[in-house]
Amino acid sequence: MTKETVIRFAKEQGYDNALYIGKWKGYDVYEPTLEGSGTFFVGPPLVILVKGQNIRMSTVEESYEQLNS
Repeated sequence: MTKETVIRFAKEQGYDNALYIGKWKGYDVYEPTLEGSGTFFVGPPLVILVKGQNIRMSTVEESYEQLNS
């Protein structure tokens, strides 16, 4: 999947961009980001998970598991 597709998905979810942060359980993992200055309070640290042509937001449980790995 292209980086542009991942960024488009991130924008559909309300974010401005997505940064690749590595592999996890067979997924390519991207951190959705917001542009601008200041602190953003958006909830749990969800990530974008990509496997083949499938793309989705992580669950809350997956986000913390990925963060702790």
